[in-house]
Amino acid sequence: MQDRLLREKEEQQEREREQKKLVMEEKIREWLKIKRERERQEHLVKQRKDTEEMQRQQEKQREIECKSQQKYRDWLQKKNQEKLEKENKEKCNNIIFVSELYWLYFACYLIIVMDSFHSGPYENLHPAPSFYNPIPWKPIHIPPPQTSPNKTSERKPQRQKKIKQNPLFTYRQRNTASTTRFLNRR
Repeated sequence: MQDRLLREKEEQQEREREQKKLVMEEKIREWLKIKRERERQEHLVKQRKDTEEMQRQQEKQREIECKSQQKYRDWLQKKNQEKLEKENKEKCNNIIFVSELYWLYFACYLIIVMDSFHSGPYENLHPAPSFYNPIPWKPIHIPPPQTSPNKTSERKPQRQKKIKQNPLFTYRQRNTASTTRFLNRR
């Protein structure tokens, strides 16, 4: 009987172990299932974040490309405008140059015509001045003359000039009306 009891007890224990084992296996399966579900959820969340991040980066890249294209277009437009302004300025300068040449030619022509008009017997009555003072309000500095040691600084006495008398008046004049008029004139 003891044997039997021992056997039954052992069988009982064996069954309990089996039951515990089954319960444990069932819990493990549930836990694994929950864990897999969580991992799957986490993986999905991570995938979503990665795709969102990729989309943000692509959007940023597109914006940068758009801005760079806009800046390039602005730069190109500015360069073209500067080129047009430069060409217009050159044309304007050419026009001004041509008009200046025209006026220069016209002025030369006038000078030639006026020279030919003014030439004649009275041309040299008033010759052009030989000196031109560029600053008329300032006096011209003239250095004092240097005396050489050979020359003396004393002045030579001037000779008295003989007064030549007119041969008409050498003889004594009479007191006539014409002589009195002549004397009164002096």
